[in-house]
Amino acid sequence: MRYLLIMFFFIPVTFLNAQDLTKGKNHFVIDYLLGEKEEYETPCYILISDEEYPKVVIDACIHGDEIAGALACDSVMKYINIYKGTVVFVPKVNIKAYNTFVREVNVDLNQVFPGNKESTLYEDRLAFDFMKLIKELEPDLVINLHEAWTRFNEKLYQKQKDKSFGQTIITNIDTFPVFLTNTLEKINSEIKNRENIFRIQYFPYKPNHSMDNIIEKLKVQSYTVETLRTLPIEERVNYQITCILEFLEAAGIQFTFIK
Repeated sequence: MRYLLIMFFFIPVTFLNAQDLTKGKNHFVIDYLLGEKEEYETPCYILISDEEYPKVVIDACIHGDEIAGALACDSVMKYINIYKGTVVFVPKVNIKAYNTFVREVNVDLNQVFPGNKESTLYEDRLAFDFMKLIKELEPDLVINLHEAWTRFNEKLYQKQKDKSFGQTIITNIDTFPVFLTNTLEKINSEIKNRENIFRIQYFPYKPNHSMDNIIEKLKVQSYTVETLRTLPIEERVNYQITCILEFLEAAGIQFTFIK
C-alpha cells in the first residue's frame, strides 16, 4: 500500500483519464475541466451510469497541502464500478497550491466563497468557478475532503467552536440529521483502531466557507470530512476512502469497489 501511495504522489496530474476509468466498467466517464483556460484549470471526472441520479460530488485539495483526499479520490476512481447514479470527482480543486504543496496561493480559498470572477486574486476567481460548477452539476450531495492538525478535543472545541479538528465530519446544522448519524456509524464500524473513529462536529455557519455556500446558496446537502494530519499518510487515505464509499452508499449510489 505504501508503494502505491508514493507512486500516486509523484504521478503527473494528467495520469487519470476517461479511458483508464471506463475500461471494464458499467459506467462511462466524462473528462471535464474546472476553470478551463484559467491558471487554475484542473481536471474533473464525471463517472455516470445509465441513471444520472442520485448524484454526488467529491472534492479535495481546497487547501493544496491536504493531499490525502486527492489520493483517496484517485484510488476510488480506479477501483469503483458504478451501476446507478453519478459520482463527480474534483481531486485537486486548488491545483496550483497542490503542485507546490502549500495551503494557498494568494489567500485561503475556503475563506473567499462564493468568489468573485472579476477579482485579481487567484482564489477569488477559483471559488466563483467552483460554485458555478456545483450549480451546473445539480448534485444531491457534496462531500469536501480536508485534513486538520489537531485531534478533536472537547475542551478545545468549547473554547473555539470554529476550529477544524481531525477525525471529524463537519456540519453546520446543530441537530444532526439521521442521514449523517447513520453514515457516521457505518464509517466507524470499518475502523479497527478505535482511537481514530470519527465524530460529528457542529461548525457554526460562516458566510465565506465553501460548505456553507453550497448549502445556503445552492440548496445542496454538504458535509466536510477532516482526517488527522499527524497520522501516517496511508492511514489517512484509507479513512478518506472509507468516508467516500459510505457517503456514496448512503446517498443511494449503487456500486462495487474492489482493489
